[in-house]
Amino acid sequence: MNPLKTLMLVAVLALGWATSLAGAADKLVLTDGTEITGTIAQEVDGYVYFTYLKSGIEVQEFFSPNDYVEVVRDAGKVAKARDATPDQVARPSIEKKSEPRARTIGSDAPRAAVISLGAGGDKNMVGMYITAKKLRELIPVLEEEEIDVVIFRVNSGGGLLYELQFLHEVIQEEYKPRFRTVAWIESAISAAAMTSHVIEEIYFMKRGNYGACTGWSGSLNAMKGEGLEQVLHMMEKASDLGGYDHAIMRAMQINEPLSATINDNGTVDFFLDTSGEILLNPGDYILTLDAEQAEEVKFSKGTTDDHRELGRLMGYNEIDWVGETVPGIPYPVSKAEAEMRKFRDRTHRDEQRVNVYIADFQRAFASAQGAPAERRGAFVNQARRALRNIERMVANNPNFALLNLNLISDEQFRQWVRDREEELRELSRR
Repeated sequence: MNPLKTLMLVAVLALGWATSLAGAADKLVLTDGTEITGTIAQEVDGYVYFTYLKSGIEVQEFFSPNDYVEVVRDAGKVAKARDATPDQVARPSIEKKSEPRARTIGSDAPRAAVISLGAGGDKNMVGMYITAKKLRELIPVLEEEEIDVVIFRVNSGGGLLYELQFLHEVIQEEYKPRFRTVAWIESAISAAAMTSHVIEEIYFMKRGNYGACTGWSGSLNAMKGEGLEQVLHMMEKASDLGGYDHAIMRAMQINEPLSATINDNGTVDFFLDTSGEILLNPGDYILTLDAEQAEEVKFSKGTTDDHRELGRLMGYNEIDWVGETVPGIPYPVSKAEAEMRKFRDRTHRDEQRVNVYIADFQRAFASAQGAPAERRGAFVNQARRALRNIERMVANNPNFALLNLNLISDEQFRQWVRDREEELRELSRR
């Protein structure tokens, strides 16, 4: 594997969300008596996203009405969690990129959309079929349908560590401030679990699994040394953003035992040894949680294969599942989900033909170089058509440029295209 492809697998960039808690004055009193001071980022029908400092790191954590007994707002007004009514709930002012269409008259139910991250089979790779660019492009579509709740239905066997930072950023900075953001796990292995780990609210399907987050580089060599330490550190930050004990993800990355004890107040302590009452991993292998284990230690907030039951687990008596019924898909397909499926289909076609696109360009370019002047134009036109195919492929998914042309940035790819176009113009002038 060439150096740039090795970089693709092991590159870890610093995660930095430069928000500030200066002047924070909101307070949340949890059911166990713990008081947390910070700011309310979002509050919907008694469900609170609360931003506060945890071990010196700013995190945003989700709390249901059953998790706290009261919230003290900046103005000093106190609302009991279980007594809160919709008119007591202050919805945040969030800048929208597009004006949403009006709700159906008389409907106050939250509007939810399922977005599939991966489709199993050969359409599941993080970085190819799950990209930050595509998630960002879906936000205006979700806003157009006035979505309140986004459920990421995860079914992926892993992928590129390179993409993780960008996925973390778009989920943390763009989805969580706009939507109640939930992960619903069918299968989240390696980079898919690492992607989901910044989401505070995780549910499992009955056969769900989550973990096996070993990093690889080169010819399938397990990461070690400085590269491993960087990834471990990155995922500690991700754990803080999702509100998870560092020990959980660490046991999913390296061979360390993991056990847990559920305290009398309902909180869970995790240990990187076998001293806890519940043994999750003896340390002989990399940890993967199944649905039963995840729910037992409260990593998962519930288990179901049905989206309607998921809504009930999330605390809704009524929920408006946005989308159309599509045969073979067990949940309504919203406009955003339809766009995600089109993206995967296009990426799959390009993945099957990427070598053809590049070979067509190289063949036509070489033919133009060797052709007499009177025949050169036809080969130049063939090369330009092949170049347009490459541009279209990269516009849909920039990681094709990284994986197949060793071009890391958008500007590097644009410059590569400009250079090829200038070479073709020069051939046309001969």
